[in-house]
Amino acid sequence: MDLSKFTKKRICVAVSGGVDSMTLLHFLLCNQERFAYQISAVHCEHGIRGENSLADARFVEKICQDWGITLYNYAEDCPQKAQREKCSLETAARNFRYDCFAEIIQKDVADYIATAHHKNDEAETILFRLARGTSLSGVKGMTEQRDWLIRPFLDWTREEIENYAAENHIQYCTDATNFERDATRNKLRLEVLPKLEEVINGATSNLVHFASLAAEDDALLYEYSQELLSTLQETGGYLVAFSDRKPLFSRACLTAIKGLGVEKDYTTRHLDALFQLQKSERGAVVCLPQNLVAKKTEKGIVLYIPKEEIFHKKTQPKKFTKNGFDGGRYEVNVSNEPPMSLNNTFKILKIDAENLPKNVVFRFREEGDVITSFGGGTKTLKKFFNEKKIPVEEREYLPLIAEEKGEEVYVICGVEISEKVKITPTTREIVYITMQKK
Repeated sequence: MDLSKFTKKRICVAVSGGVDSMTLLHFLLCNQERFAYQISAVHCEHGIRGENSLADARFVEKICQDWGITLYNYAEDCPQKAQREKCSLETAARNFRYDCFAEIIQKDVADYIATAHHKNDEAETILFRLARGTSLSGVKGMTEQRDWLIRPFLDWTREEIENYAAENHIQYCTDATNFERDATRNKLRLEVLPKLEEVINGATSNLVHFASLAAEDDALLYEYSQELLSTLQETGGYLVAFSDRKPLFSRACLTAIKGLGVEKDYTTRHLDALFQLQKSERGAVVCLPQNLVAKKTEKGIVLYIPKEEIFHKKTQPKKFTKNGFDGGRYEVNVSNEPPMSLNNTFKILKIDAENLPKNVVFRFREEGDVITSFGGGTKTLKKFFNEKKIPVEEREYLPLIAEEKGEEVYVICGVEISEKVKITPTTREIVYITMQKK
């Protein structure tokens, strides 16, 4: 990874105490002066391994003290969290970690979270997904950067990391559970991949390269699939034109499904059912997760949410206060304190409260509305939505903070703020605007 693009940025390193994360912490610390970024660290204690886990936390704390690195410590009883949230222990632990990472970003103490994922981790994931019968989309590997998450070691192998640690005499902890061969991922790491490397030298790198090629092919197929897709403004749904090219048809359907707010719970079985729906008589329907319906029409397959499931916007404006706003489909919260966790896909917005005019209200989009872009200059809300590729069916439901009788928009909740209310070095009161789907 090119570290020069993080000049003057703040990087918080996720440190478990193991060889991978300790090596990453050392590597980034050694390059800190060269690339002029700031380093901190975060340790998440999962409450899984008892005293050994606590000992790892103490070890990380001692190293950070010795190296002069600010450390943010978090702890959670993940077995209880898994029971409480009715999910696997692995999922509960991962959710805990990423909630911690999100809090650090939201509290504005770091610009990026760096994790020590490396080439072998990616190869394990690819092999695991292939063995379970994934699609081309599912075989795509990790990326070096996704929003505020960065993976500086993604082009390093485990052997390269361990060699670096040995050469630099880096101390680290060893998690005994990583060697328990009853876990599927551990078997892949300890048994399958080493055997593959014995048989085919470079197998790990080749798997990662395959995933990169698969990502390119998948992106191209998605691009071509958009020719089959159109929006239906009257219903807020999508029309997928008939096609016997299943790779394109299925991707167009998947774009529609996600565009209607369904990000999970769908499977290849649902996509197969949609493809077969083309052969059914006109009017036939397929019920999909989260109240989504697909119906065969004369022109293709229409995907939509039945009208009784659509939240209609409230027509009356409401004076802006810190009590927030019930927008029908979306609920807006206002606070002087940063939210504790990220639980949806909408942006958490920060504004300078003193720069917000006194007469603003919560309302919805109106003809002629404009927003001042960052860097200056105004543009219509329609143009802004087009540039941001906000789905047409969503635009009427997005709550705004704007002039009641004027056209100036200061906040598009969950999406963006105006240049006029941005945070500056002289800001005295920060207000956080969050939004979630009801």
